[in-house]
Amino acid sequence: MEELYVISAVGKDKPGLVHSVTRVLANLRINIVDVEARAVRGHFTMFLVVDLGTSDCSHADMMAAIEPVGANFNLGLRVEPYETGRRIVNKRLMLFTLMGKDKPGIVASVSGIFSENSINIENIKMIARGEYIAMEITVDTSDVDDIAALRKIFYEFSEKTGLDVSLRKFDRFQKPRRVVIFDCDSTIIQGEIIDELADVAGVGADVKAMTAQAMNGDLDFQDAVRKRVSLLKGLTVDQLETLTKSIHLTPGTEDLISTLHFMGYKVGVISGGFSFFTDYLKERLGLDYVFANELEIVDGRVTGRIKGDIIDAERKGEILIQIAQLENITKDQIVAVGDGANDRFMLENAGLAIAFSPKEILKEYSDGMITTDNLSGLRYFLGIPDD
Repeated sequence: MEELYVISAVGKDKPGLVHSVTRVLANLRINIVDVEARAVRGHFTMFLVVDLGTSDCSHADMMAAIEPVGANFNLGLRVEPYETGRRIVNKRLMLFTLMGKDKPGIVASVSGIFSENSINIENIKMIARGEYIAMEITVDTSDVDDIAALRKIFYEFSEKTGLDVSLRKFDRFQKPRRVVIFDCDSTIIQGEIIDELADVAGVGADVKAMTAQAMNGDLDFQDAVRKRVSLLKGLTVDQLETLTKSIHLTPGTEDLISTLHFMGYKVGVISGGFSFFTDYLKERLGLDYVFANELEIVDGRVTGRIKGDIIDAERKGEILIQIAQLENITKDQIVAVGDGANDRFMLENAGLAIAFSPKEILKEYSDGMITTDNLSGLRYFLGIPDD
């Protein structure tokens, strides 16, 4: 018959701590049912669930054997009867990631939201520490009825504090992410290329108004593309090439993509913009996949038409699935990052969906949100710690 106890040990870290405690238990033939230990900045914590029922010794015998170990290593030892809690198979675990500029009160604020919503914190791990911090918090949301509403609370917290957050399903058996797909305009590059082309063509005001409507979901994207492109008729290839030289990457883009490639990820762009510019970015950034609309160019000038089918929101979602098939992975192994309504199906089809400085309509399709104009923090949503 099981007779379970919890042993907790806290003290300064040094070699031999785990062995000294567990050797005593082994000599008494006390079985370890569960264990977790961690060293944090030179300090050590360990929790053991042990079964006294496998041994002939009493609780007093165990205490008499283990207390000298605590004295020898200056460990704070505590032993108490095990109380049955919610088993992990019955929990709905989610992983909450937070990142941003460090300041007092961050953990208190976040844990307060969890407490107010009857959410138990299972584990907290710091993955970046400096002027900017990042931490992962595993939580049990079994008592939460509406995850979307909870995510909305954290998005409001994010906008209020400037801290970026994500909340997604935690699955210890989940296959690793393999591909990261970005939108282009206002995501990996600053601004909208079509608006800059319109300025060159002298139709900036009209095109920018349609762009804003399309990105907010207030205008059919295909109609918006056709109308805007028609206003670009007559632009020369030389003018397009000049514009490529003035493209400004979003801060953090190059370092992030370099890190992703180093970690073995494939990286791509699915854009409702134009291949003339995404092909340039493919070469500059070493992208593995690029999909975009093709401007029709005849005799060195833009005709005002698109060649082939337009890449709209639905097509973006389809292309993401095609990439999964090409890579022989599931779509859950793909991360998608975008900013506007045209990205909603791409994000909806991905295993991890991140909205970057997003339009309001995109938030409901996302697992997390980056509010700063810097993409480097995406690495923490992927669990990639600082060097």
